[in-house]
Amino acid sequence: MKTPLSDLLPTFSKPILRLPRVTGPALVMGSAPNFRLPEGHDADWALVTVNASQLLAETFGLPVPDIALIRRGILVGESEQDFYKRDLLKGRQAKHLIIPVWPDVEDKLKAGCRTFNYRYDTLQALTKWQLANIVWPLSGKYHVSRGWHRKISTGAFAIMLARFAGFAPVVVSGFSLSQAGHGYDTRNAFRYHADEDADLLRRVVRRGEPIYAEDRDFAAESGLPLWQGQMP
Repeated sequence: MKTPLSDLLPTFSKPILRLPRVTGPALVMGSAPNFRLPEGHDADWALVTVNASQLLAETFGLPVPDIALIRRGILVGESEQDFYKRDLLKGRQAKHLIIPVWPDVEDKLKAGCRTFNYRYDTLQALTKWQLANIVWPLSGKYHVSRGWHRKISTGAFAIMLARFAGFAPVVVSGFSLSQAGHGYDTRNAFRYHADEDADLLRRVVRRGEPIYAEDRDFAAESGLPLWQGQMP
């Protein structure tokens, strides 16, 4: 009899997440131009940022991110976009820095951070198995076959990570499945992974996770319920 993947996942890679167990509301902040602070947001909310969205956080007077997810290319990539994002993030910091899908030793990751003076209290690189451990219990579908971890966006994974870590409710703002570009510059960057992200979020909604969209358009696109200040 074939062993279910859900039984195998916990054996692949531990620890899953080197973060303190957390509670309370969290704002997951994307880079889309439609970012706004959610109703009821105050200093007690945790902040989770994605790639360079912490630049937007600064314009709203938000503190250093509790968790920052930054894709690996920004740290070590050679593309024009990678150099551009490193320049944007130069000299900034996060309490907990998470790099999804990092196959190399963490020393290389630390060296990449030093090239643009990005600071952190703790750092963790996640393997694709660890990502699967995080996404699987929330969605019931995604696994490690055929490179699924390259198909969902860093932003969608940040939403999963915030909920997995224990935050509730998780409210997302600055996300779009249709609107290109970023809120911190004028580049009309294409938004990848829209179909995969939409499928993942709809599965999470059907499982009743307390994840909400601040923006009506993103709520309609993703299936996430609209945030209207509904605290537990």
